[in-house]
Amino acid sequence: MKVYGVSGLPGSGKSVISRIAKKEGIYTISMGNVIRKEAEKNNCSTGTMAVKLREKYGKNVVANRCVNEVYTHSKNNRHNKNNKVTVKKIYTTHSKNNKPQRYKKIEQDIYIIEGIRSPAEVTYFKKHFKNFKVIGIHSSPEKRFNRLKRRKRSDDSTDYIEFSRRDERELRFGIGDVIALSDYMLINDGPIQVFKNDIKALIANEIKLQNRSNNKNSGKQNRKYPKGQKKSKKYNKQRYNNKQQKR
Repeated sequence: MKVYGVSGLPGSGKSVISRIAKKEGIYTISMGNVIRKEAEKNNCSTGTMAVKLREKYGKNVVANRCVNEVYTHSKNNRHNKNNKVTVKKIYTTHSKNNKPQRYKKIEQDIYIIEGIRSPAEVTYFKKHFKNFKVIGIHSSPEKRFNRLKRRKRSDDSTDYIEFSRRDERELRFGIGDVIALSDYMLINDGPIQVFKNDIKALIANEIKLQNRSNNKNSGKQNRKYPKGQKKSKKYNKQRYNNKQQKR
């Protein structure tokens, strides 16, 4: 199991990562959606609900619900006959001593948790998931405000003063420290396609990266002998005969 967290201020592009990850077959969980559902139940704003939830159940209440969702989904996957973990043989190669080595590709459960706000949540996730890593997103306030105005979600404001207050509330949670200490950093201040390409590259090169062999013959499948093996046998035989003649 591989679990990654995404952190960024409102309008930075967290949902873009989630959409692309879903298309790549990665299960995504939104911490913001957890709060929004509770806000709807209690008929209050998401900002108020975010504070109330943590005051009532502790600072890791949302993180705990996400951890439970990851474990539940992973458990269901293991018991679902239609979603077996796939193991594929890629190829057989030979090492320097000509011993055959089999390489296998294992499809792992990969999860992305979007919307981490505090260092305490990062610590909580690291306690439950080995090698948990954070993807931070940086974007200027002006760019983010314009995106929120276009997005028009229920908790988004078209008033810049209210937008600034929301940023201050997020920063009080400690989101600035989470972004500053993230394992990967993405910048979303230019064209959206550039940002999308950066996300796809991160997923391909880091998140879904499989073990690869450095052997030159690694791409050849079911080859009986590695390239140059017969020549090396012939060369070794010649050397043996030359030694015998010298004696």
